[in-house]
Amino acid sequence: MKKEAMKRMLFVLGKEHCLDVMINVYKNDWQTASEVARDLNIHIATAVKYLTELYELGLVNRRIKRGKTREAFEYQVKSPKVKIEFDISTLMAKSIRTEKKPIVLFAILYTILLKSRKVVGQSVDSFVDGRFEKLENTEKNAVKNSLLFEGDLEDAKNFFIKSLNGATISEKRCEEVVDILTDLINVVIEHYESRLGQHSTESLVDVTMRKVIDTLGGEFEISRNMLGTLPYNYFEKWRSEKA
Repeated sequence: MKKEAMKRMLFVLGKEHCLDVMINVYKNDWQTASEVARDLNIHIATAVKYLTELYELGLVNRRIKRGKTREAFEYQVKSPKVKIEFDISTLMAKSIRTEKKPIVLFAILYTILLKSRKVVGQSVDSFVDGRFEKLENTEKNAVKNSLLFEGDLEDAKNFFIKSLNGATISEKRCEEVVDILTDLINVVIEHYESRLGQHSTESLVDVTMRKVIDTLGGEFEISRNMLGTLPYNYFEKWRSEKA
């Protein structure tokens, strides 16, 4: 197992509720995110996030369940035995951390907030404050100050990159920043959908993604790996085949 793949698997499986999600799916065989969320009394966005990550790690199968009005993914554990094996001697090469994923997610969140803050209101602001408490002060300031930046997306993106570099965030902490940005996007989307409905939310996501792609240009690849834990019914059309 390669270093990054090993680190990613350990990181995902070590998250709160993640193993519980996997155990619940194994016990009940094919399950949707809403069924997992109901059984474990967790938010559906959390269930979607963990199931998608488990699928990306190759630990669960996924197929489309077709209902009367909508489709949903359902999941099945591939094997009750999960084996993590690596050769420490092959992990000694220096790894190079990429900034692409947090930058893409920041650009999405920044643009969505510009267009939806009046709708989603202070409930999201409170969530932002609470979620950032898990970051160190330098990292918290780097992300939060960037979201409060007043200017166009290009300038905000450059400010965010400069802030990240100034905080000298480690690989592990960078993954935590990615998780927080992902959670925030999911929360904003959920609040927006609850207020204005599915059609308006689809329009919001479409306008946002066009703006992000136009701004980032060919410098960043929008991939399944970057958008995999965002609501699939809104972001599916923007995921490329290249992970």
